[in-house]
Amino acid sequence: MELRVQLKVCEGCGCLWYRASNHGSVYCKECDTKLKDFPLPETRKRRGRPLHKPLASLWAVVGTAGGAQ
Repeated sequence: MELRVQLKVCEGCGCLWYRASNHGSVYCKECDTKLKDFPLPETRKRRGRPLHKPLASLWAVVGTAGGAQ
C-alpha cells in the first residue's frame, strides 16, 4: 500500500505538517479544531448594499399589475 503525502505549512500558526494528497485542508489539526467554531463563508451575512433585482422580474410584476400598456 502506498500513501502519498505533501509537506505543508499551516496557514494558522505556521507549523510544518504532512497532509495526505487527497485531503484539502490548509490548517494543522490543532488550528482546524480551533477554527471549527467560526461560520463558513456561505453562512455569513453579506455586508454592503443589497443586490438590485433584475429588470426582467420587475417588468413581469408591472405587466401582471396592469401598469404598463
